[in-house]
Amino acid sequence: MAILKHLVVLLLVTSIFPGCTSLPETNPTPQVREGIAWIERQFKTCSGKDCLPPTRKTLAIIEPPVARKETTPVVAVVPPTVSSVVRSDEPVTATVLFAFGKDSPSADGQQALKRIAKIAANFQRIELEGRTDDIGSKAYNDHLAQRRADFVHSWLLKHGVNAEIVVRAEGLCCYLDTAPTETSRRNNRRVEVRLVNRQDAVSNSKGAQ
Repeated sequence: MAILKHLVVLLLVTSIFPGCTSLPETNPTPQVREGIAWIERQFKTCSGKDCLPPTRKTLAIIEPPVARKETTPVVAVVPPTVSSVVRSDEPVTATVLFAFGKDSPSADGQQALKRIAKIAANFQRIELEGRTDDIGSKAYNDHLAQRRADFVHSWLLKHGVNAEIVVRAEGLCCYLDTAPTETSRRNNRRVEVRLVNRQDAVSNSKGAQ
C-alpha cells in the first residue's frame, strides 16, 4: 500500500507542473560590433554596417628612371674635291726630268706629266721653264733647254690642257744642285712646271707663248 501511495503522489506532481519538465529555448542576442570610422570627413563611433571596412593600402611600385644614353651627332665629313684643293692662292709646282742630252722625259718625267694633266684643268695659266746640266756649250744647252720645254708644251696640248701656257728656257743656269756629280746633274736636266691662276701669274714672261 505504501508503494501505491508514492506512485499516486508522483503522478499528481507531474500533472500539476507539466512545464517544469523542459525549459523554453531562447535565441541568443546578436553581438553588435562597435568601432570608429571616418564618416563625413571626421572620425565617429559606429556600429554594424555603418562601420565601413578599412581601405586596404597598396604599395605603389615606382620604377627607377632609366638613364638615357646621349648619342653624339654624327657629322658627315665630305672630303675636299680636287678643285677645292688645287684652286688656291698658292701655285702648284712640279718637275719633269729628262735623260742626258735628250728632249723627251725619262720614266719619272712621264709620270710627272700624267699627274700634271690630271689637275691642269683647275688652273688658268701654266708656266714652263726648260733647264740643262753643266755639260756642253752655252748655245747647245740653250737649244736643248728650249726643246725640252717645247716637248712638255706639246704634250699638255695633246692631252686636252686648255690653260694658257707660257714657255721659257735657258741652259747652263739655275741649277737645283751645283755639285759636280751625276746625281746632281740628273736633277738639273728638267722642265719646271708652275700652275697658277691668272691673277697670280707673272705677266712679263720671257720666251715663246
